[in-house]
Amino acid sequence: MIKYTLINNARMVLVLLIGAMAGLNACDSAFLDPFENGDRYYTIYGFIDASEFQHSVRVIPVTRFREIINHPSEDQGSIDAVVTSTDLLTGTVTRWVHSVELLDDGTYGHIFRAKFLVRPGRTYRLEVLRSDGITATAETTVPRFPVTVPDPPTLFFPYESSPDSAGFSREIYVPDIASPWDMIITYDLQGTFVRLPYGRPGFRTDDGGWRFTIDMGADAPRMRDIMEIAPGAPLPLLHAILLQIRALDANWDPPNGVFDPEILAQPGTLSNVVNGYGLWGSVALYQYTWIAPPGAGN
Repeated sequence: MIKYTLINNARMVLVLLIGAMAGLNACDSAFLDPFENGDRYYTIYGFIDASEFQHSVRVIPVTRFREIINHPSEDQGSIDAVVTSTDLLTGTVTRWVHSVELLDDGTYGHIFRAKFLVRPGRTYRLEVLRSDGITATAETTVPRFPVTVPDPPTLFFPYESSPDSAGFSREIYVPDIASPWDMIITYDLQGTFVRLPYGRPGFRTDDGGWRFTIDMGADAPRMRDIMEIAPGAPLPLLHAILLQIRALDANWDPPNGVFDPEILAQPGTLSNVVNGYGLWGSVALYQYTWIAPPGAGN
């Protein structure tokens, strides 16, 4: 059974957003009358991921009937659609494979899957083709990360390299990442790696980067909890800090920078689909590691 997100990988970080949007078929707002919506033929939800090889997209035909499939044998269990994606740089076309899959609300959905490598910086076009030639399309350009390192290029590690050092925090600027979805800070404590979810702190800068703060003092109690170290007991010395950012393409940029699934789930609020509804985007993983300078902790 898959979630509304269409993704069977628990490491996906867009679960909440895609889940709300793709779950529209269980709500009254999912009913879209084609005679009232002009040239809108399909609703599309999904994304491609530069960190994955298999990708999924959900396709819902816009009809006068509610798109709730209680069993694959029902009329709604078939779909008049051929789904392909094209790498616009190379012209390579991939045909996606259709299946009717059980969703976690007990109904079924039309899921298309494909396996291919997603290249950062390239633009991909998804096309949903009906037998009469009608198409709905969407394009996404996968985030590409520059060789420019975050500012500051090296973190200031306290002399004793202890995560408990009072007041240790540093504002970080990451260039050319305008819309992160999620951040992970991993501390290397003498070979023990402590992974802390950071969420989406900070703000976008005028030049299209992102600025936020790493606060080791605030993180130290969380490290103790994970490592099961008693409050007040010393933590191992710090060797390195790894930054991981799940970055979104421009299509995912929410209104006013706020990710509210209930708002984004409404048809037309955030969409890049031509002749349809929904959103098809892409994500990529950015990583950078700061290493403690030689001699620190001695």
